[in-house]
Amino acid sequence: MHHRSYLLFNLDDARYGLAAEVVQEIFLLPALTSVPESGSEVAGILNLRGQLMTTLNLKAFLGHPKQPNTTAQAVILAQCGDQQLGLVVDNVQNVEMIAAADISTALETPYLSNTENPLTAGIAKHKNEVIVLLNLETLGQSGQTLPSLLAEGGGNRFMAQFSLDDQRLLQARADGLAQISAYEGDSDLTALAVVGLDGEHFGLRLETVYEFTEVPQITPIPCCPPHIVGNMNLRGEILTLVDIRCFLNLSPAADSKPQKAVVMRSGSLVAGVVIDDVFDVVYLPTSDVASAPTAIHSNSNQYLRGVACYGDSKMSLLDLPKLLAQGELVVDQPVY
Repeated sequence: MHHRSYLLFNLDDARYGLAAEVVQEIFLLPALTSVPESGSEVAGILNLRGQLMTTLNLKAFLGHPKQPNTTAQAVILAQCGDQQLGLVVDNVQNVEMIAAADISTALETPYLSNTENPLTAGIAKHKNEVIVLLNLETLGQSGQTLPSLLAEGGGNRFMAQFSLDDQRLLQARADGLAQISAYEGDSDLTALAVVGLDGEHFGLRLETVYEFTEVPQITPIPCCPPHIVGNMNLRGEILTLVDIRCFLNLSPAADSKPQKAVVMRSGSLVAGVVIDDVFDVVYLPTSDVASAPTAIHSNSNQYLRGVACYGDSKMSLLDLPKLLAQGELVVDQPVY
């Protein structure tokens, strides 16, 4: 049976997919420069490693209710022919293999457009979900013509919708994306997801991050150590949630239910690690990493790969795979 890989992402409560081979890069939403002549479908222009790239506000483009953008959104960089196109989405999920037999095309579904350049490439049924597969070629063609669509009020003021603190965060992301060209070809460049715990910043190697997710209902696990928060249902997969604060000498979490988690995969081990916030994705050269001072997190230095600057503060580079591999998260207490 023929299968194809698709990158899945969310817009509001709807699930969409793009053919994985066209996806070049994914990063958190940066500052964008508005184009006065463009409509709300164009979020703005981004300087990505010296190249100017049109970025579509995919919600507006697909007719979703008008909503302000947020700093938690992501941009998918896709290659469409000889041009690159940015797509603003709510959050990126994962890459899934979908069988051709599970995809209904316009010819098979009367409700889909059968025009020459439809936006919808097909509707897929996958793991009890309905996924709308988008036609990137049509999006690319639209990205070239959208500036002629005038927005109400004379343009899309992208940055004006954010607070001053959020504007500074978005601008820092944009500055980082513009300057990555200085490290092109540097094999020591490391991609890190920056997360928050107890008011501190931590960097996680991006290759071990499977996804970020909101935490739905938690099922407690009896007779477990305090760092085991419970189980959650992640699209049909039962995932154990872990609070790592005790391993970093941080204050215990508040009594309120955790709201966010990062899903970590290391070999056959999978765990959901409770976090407070997701801030950024940064690219860091090895030369910018310093050894962790002994005073930082005291005896938890065995789980730290070093420290680095993040804006005006410091972040600790956390070695979660090591923590997982050493068995600190194994539940082995007897049940009485």
